[in-house]
This record gives sequence, C-alpha cells and structure tokens, in this order.
Amino acid sequence: MTERQRRVEPGRLRDPETGEWNRKEIWHYLRGWVAVAVALAVVFGGLWFVGTRAWDAWQEFRTAEDYEGEGAEQVQIQIPTGATMRQIGDLLAEADVVSSADTFVRVANSRSEDAARVQAGTYSMLTRMPAAAAFERLLDPAFQVRDMIQFREGQRLTEQVALMAEATGIPAEEFTEVVTNRIAELGLPEWAPADNAEGFLFPDTYELPTDRTALSVTRLATTHFSTVANELDFANQAAASPAENPYTALIMASVLEREANRQEDRYRVARVFYNRLAEGMPLQSDATIAYANNITGRVFTTDAERAIDSPYNTYLNTGLPPGPVTSPSRNALDAALHPAEGNWLYFVVVNLDTGETEFNDTYEAHQASVNKLQEWCQTQAPGRCQ
Repeated sequence: MTERQRRVEPGRLRDPETGEWNRKEIWHYLRGWVAVAVALAVVFGGLWFVGTRAWDAWQEFRTAEDYEGEGAEQVQIQIPTGATMRQIGDLLAEADVVSSADTFVRVANSRSEDAARVQAGTYSMLTRMPAAAAFERLLDPAFQVRDMIQFREGQRLTEQVALMAEATGIPAEEFTEVVTNRIAELGLPEWAPADNAEGFLFPDTYELPTDRTALSVTRLATTHFSTVANELDFANQAAASPAENPYTALIMASVLEREANRQEDRYRVARVFYNRLAEGMPLQSDATIAYANNITGRVFTTDAERAIDSPYNTYLNTGLPPGPVTSPSRNALDAALHPAEGNWLYFVVVNLDTGETEFNDTYEAHQASVNKLQEWCQTQAPGRCQ
C-alpha cells in the first residue's frame, strides 16, 4: 500500500488533499441506498396494487349485476315480518325489481343503520331498478302500500264481520267463529260478557297487518276499544253514573249512537232514556227495533216491526235491551257516562237534514214536536219519513 493510499482515512469517500476516491466506502454507501430504494419500491408497489384492487372492487360494487335507469313497470312487493336483507333481496330479485339478491345485499350492508329502518309491509316498486334506488324506496313511507279498514260509528257486529271479510279475503265464517267462540282471545275488558262481542269493535280506521288472520284483524278493533275505555276510566265512571255498571253504560251508548244524529244531543238523549228507565217507561227506541229486525238504512220503523217478539223490542219491553245494538263512538260512550241534567221524557228529530231535535217533559208537548216533524216531511221530503 502506498503512502498516498494510507492518507485516505477510513469512512471518507475522498482524500481531502489529493482528491482520491475511496472505492470501498463508495460501494458501502451505494449498497445501502440500493437497499433503501428496493424497500421503497416494494412498499409503493404494494400500495399501488392494493389501491388498484380496491378501486376495481368499488367499481364492481357499483356496476356489477345492477340495472341502470329509473325502472320499468309498477309492481307490489310484500315484505313479511322479520325478513332479513337476504330474504328481501331474494323477493326483489324474484320479482325482477333488482338484478340480483347479492347486489341488493351489498347495498344494504353498506348502509347497515338505514337497513334497520326497513319495515314489514307492502311496497310499490318498479321492475329493473338499480339496487340503490330500490333500497331507497323501502325507506320512504310514501311508497308503502297501506291496506286499511274502516269501521263506521253505529255499525253492528254482522256488518263489521262482512266488512272484515271483504277487506281481507278471509272467509266471513272465520270472523264469525272468532266473535262467537273465541271471545276470550279478543282482549276485552274484564267486565265484558263471555258470550257477546257486540259493541266491542271500536269504530275507527285501522291498518291491516301483513300476516293477517281473522283473530289478528278483529283484535285491532277490540284492543282499541279497551284503550279508549281505559282513557275514559269507563268502569269507574259507569259505577258513578245512572248506568251503575260498565256493560249497562255500553248498551246505553250503543242506543245513543243511532238515536241522536248530532253529538251534542246525545247527552240529552241519554238523560231522556235514564229518566224513562227510572219511571218504568219503555224506551221506545227505533234503534233497538232495527236491530231486532236486522234492518239498516232507515230512520223509522213500521208497526209490524215494532210488534216483533224479541228481547230487543223496547216498545214492548221495559228496560234496556240485553246487549249492545251497535258499536258506539267515543262521544256516545261519554254521553252514556255523563248525561245532561233535565226532566225530559221525550225527544224527536224535527229536521232530518240538520238533525235538529226537540226535547219535552210532557206527552202533549212531544206530540207538538211530532207534528212539526210530519209537516217537515210533507213539505221538504215527501216519502222520506216512512
């Protein structure tokens, strides 16, 4: 080794005096940088590969096996209670709403919080929809088809049975079986009789359940009756009323529902009937005669109908009928509990169009009101008062 070579100190790349390069040190440094470069290349190459695959997967998620556009034909889809997203996807794919169940499930899984809001029911959908659009429809109440049923005030049980059968397609015989032999399953108040469901199907509008049966549909109305009765404190209020017990108050309310057209008059009609009961007078209610004869749609009854041999004939029998004759409204229930104060023993509607009713203490005054009704019938509606 020459003197010049020894003056290049270890660790230096170049001799400061002569400018001579130290080849060993140069190779050492180059080898380190090559290693770093290789490592960086591996890292960045891996990131690029992963990113490319993720992008491809996202593009596949968005476009694979999915319809485009706004959909084609209207179709209704019924989602049962407790259905999973997979089951819903199968239903949609079977109806050609989405291209495949997998596509729909991928959308639902990407929006798990929203998926929890999808409810059972019937939905208005379109065939050949993008999966994301189908999912959005299931979240929008505007696209949920609601099957409704309405019980009107003053309907009797046979009318309600026919209505439920028509609305659901379930045979009327199944509803008759429920209200005749399965009354204990209807959730009625404890004071309700065990053999008569008349009057306990509360008049209101109900949404029919998806998995409907005769029992589940009937319970919509009987359960609501119990709710309203609790809100009115019906049992306790009845005990403090002239009715003295809740079932008697229900019977009275059912008669009031058909005897008074205007809600404000029901409280005075209730007082008339309670006064007549106290005097031992027959109620002479055409509503009970109509029930006994199974007739509807008429205000007045005939002599022959009023002569029927029935416990519901309140022209021949004193006291209330043995059971309700209609399903009363909340207003009629309240009127039975809280009759107006007065000494009236008679009432009569003197104008069928307005429902105007006159109340009287004496038979003579009542006859004057009856004459007023007859005059109205002759001048305003000939033949209507038969």
